[in-house]
Amino acid sequence: MIKAFIFDMDGTIVNTESLHRQAFNILLRKYDIYITKKVWHSELVGTSSKFIANKYITKYNLPEDLNDFVSRRRYKYQRLLKKYGINYVKGFKQFISNAKKRGFKLIIASSGQRLNIQSSMKAVGLHNINFVGIEDVNHRKPNPELFLKAAKRLKVKPKECIVFEDSSPGVEAAKRAGMKVVALLTTSSESKLRKLKPNLIVKDYTELVFEETV
Repeated sequence: MIKAFIFDMDGTIVNTESLHRQAFNILLRKYDIYITKKVWHSELVGTSSKFIANKYITKYNLPEDLNDFVSRRRYKYQRLLKKYGINYVKGFKQFISNAKKRGFKLIIASSGQRLNIQSSMKAVGLHNINFVGIEDVNHRKPNPELFLKAAKRLKVKPKECIVFEDSSPGVEAAKRAGMKVVALLTTSSESKLRKLKPNLIVKDYTELVFEETV
């Protein structure tokens, strides 16, 4: 019996991936480095800011301190968030409203940093939902630790959870955690996600029939 829904954040609840990529590109501009949309979606979605920063600092031997770079990138992201704002993934607001009415336990499990998660939640007015961020675990997705930590916090078993994800690492992590997973086609291609055999693939929440999902 399904008792809980676990949601990734970026690309699953809110459309923030373009702002995250832009924040990185602002800092990398002085090195004539540009992360394209194709590279972002095929290689970086579902990872963490620290992973991405380390990847580029190492690859191009940049004279940057990793933690300082990550901190400045977070600041740039929050500035962009205030300037441009963000929106929910289509259908999410109605879906989560239905979930609350039916008594499902809800939690966010994101590879994002705690401050970024809180900023995104505040930007769209998402309140009263617990979350687990990258600071709460030792391993990033596709390791299942993040989702297992979320289930433990809700006091439910992995088999009692459905995970909602938009990235390959996230889908893989959910399956490795022993949870059902719904993959959203907001940032990744259907062919890429289908290889991981999620329980369901949808364009967004408007394609979900609540009773059939659970």
